[in-house]
Amino acid sequence: MTRETAPDRSTEGMVDYDANSRAQKQNALHNSDVIFDLAKRVATQSLPLNITDYGCGPGQSAIETVRPALSAWSSRPHTDLSVCHADQPGNDWNSLMGLVFGDNGYANDANAPLVRTSVGSFYERMMPDSSVTIATCFFASHWLSQSVRLYAPETIWFADLTGEARKKMWRLAESDWVNFLQLRAEELQPGGYLFVSALGAVPEAGEINGIAAAGRGNYRAQQAVVASMVEDGELDRDVADNFVFGLWFLTADEARQTIERSDSLSKLYEIDTIEAEYVDDGGDLFLDCLSDPLEYARRYSGYTRAYAGTTLRRNLFEPSSGRGRTADEIEAEFFRRFEALYAEKTNEYACEQWHLKAILKRI
Repeated sequence: MTRETAPDRSTEGMVDYDANSRAQKQNALHNSDVIFDLAKRVATQSLPLNITDYGCGPGQSAIETVRPALSAWSSRPHTDLSVCHADQPGNDWNSLMGLVFGDNGYANDANAPLVRTSVGSFYERMMPDSSVTIATCFFASHWLSQSVRLYAPETIWFADLTGEARKKMWRLAESDWVNFLQLRAEELQPGGYLFVSALGAVPEAGEINGIAAAGRGNYRAQQAVVASMVEDGELDRDVADNFVFGLWFLTADEARQTIERSDSLSKLYEIDTIEAEYVDDGGDLFLDCLSDPLEYARRYSGYTRAYAGTTLRRNLFEPSSGRGRTADEIEAEFFRRFEALYAEKTNEYACEQWHLKAILKRI
C-alpha cells in the first residue's frame, strides 16, 4: 500500500456543497440536543468557553453544529465565548463566512461570540493547549489522513476489502483514530468534551466481513460504474484496480477497544458514549424522491459529487486521462452512467445510514 498526502477531504472543487449536503445538515440537527446538553454541563467553568468544529465544511451544517452550544451559553458575556471553524485550506471559506455572518448565521446575534478559523488538517494540531471546551467533528473523521493506493480490483471502498488489503487499511485507520484522539486531548480543557459523529458500521451476518457500513449502496453503485468504464476502456484498468477511497467507518467496538487498549488514551479520556446507531430515514437518504426516478438519480448524483467528486477526480479521472479523453470528459461520462444506473435501479442502491457516536470527556 502506498500513501499520498493529497487533500482528498477538502471541499475544494465540490459542486454546490450546501445544496447537496442533506445528510450533513440532518446529522447536525439530529444531534442538536446532545450538543446543548454537553454545553450546559460545562457552562459554569471559569475558563473562556470555546466550541471548535473540526472538519466543518462550508455549509449550513457548520452553523447548526455550533448554534446549540451558543444557546446554552447565552447567559455568559460574549467576551467569554468563541467559535472556531477548523478545516483544510481547500475548504470554501468565503461561502462559510457568508453563512456565519448572514441572516441565518450566529455572528450578528446580540451575544455573538468571537469567530475564528483554523486552517489545516485535524491529523495535526489545530488549536492551542487546553483552549477548547467542546470539540465536535461531524462526518469528517472517517476520512483517513492520507489518500491510499492499494491493489483491490474488486472494490473501491474499505468495507468490501478482504485479506491483506483489508488488514493494511485497518492499520492506517486505527493509527489515525489514535492520533486524532491524542491531538484533541492536548487541545481540550480539563472537563471538556469531544463529540464525534461519523459514518459508522454495524455487525450484519451475510455481509462481506460481517459488517454493514453506511452508504454501502452508494459506494457499490460507484463501483459498478467504475467496472463498466474499465470494461469499455473509459478508465485505465491499472488506475482503477489500485483506487480505494481513503476512509474507514468504525464500528462501536473498533472505536471503543482502540481507546481501552491504549494506555495513553485511557488516561486522557473518560468514555461517556460510544455507539453505532441506525438513522431512521426509511433506509434511503432520498426516499422522498423515489416516485420520480430521474429526480431520485439527480439527487444521488449531486450528493455523490459533493462528498466524493474531488477524490474521484484526483485519484481516478485525472490519472486515466490523456488517451484522447480529458478528465472533464471522463467525469461527465462517470456521472452520466451513475445517474442512469440510479434511474434504472433506484433504491437497489439506496444510501442507508449508520452513525458512530463517540462522546469523550477530557480527564
